[in-house]
Amino acid sequence: MRAEDALRKIKLLRRISTDNGAVAAEVETAQRLQKVLMERYAIKDWDIPGASRTTVSRLTWIYWQELLDEFGLPLDQFGNRGSVAVGNNKLYIRLSTNQWWIEEKFPAGWRTTARNRGVESLRTYLKEHAPRSYSFFKR
Repeated sequence: MRAEDALRKIKLLRRISTDNGAVAAEVETAQRLQKVLMERYAIKDWDIPGASRTTVSRLTWIYWQELLDEFGLPLDQFGNRGSVAVGNNKLYIRLSTNQWWIEEKFPAGWRTTARNRGVESLRTYLKEHAPRSYSFFKR
């Protein structure tokens, strides 16, 4: 491996965070790998420019999908956007910004009733608002 390769890997490892859906153990492992690569190739913090968002964004669909599977909700995705029916409401996910929002139908039309960022905030919302499924088997 060359120093350029190490720099590229460090940039990518820096993008791993709990905000992007990684669990604490994954974040800790990424930090350790960064440290080892920086020591081995004598790379300083100021030598590393910011990483691109698109690379990490592609990695997070799996986290959103696994979360929605916990609640029995099928994810429809197209490019950088996903949608899910949550009861009579619609859940939208924008992968590039790690945002989600809920739209609820009112007599005057659809209105956004909840908005936040990250997988954990959506998990908290779904625990309170997702329809309960009491089936003992999965189709």
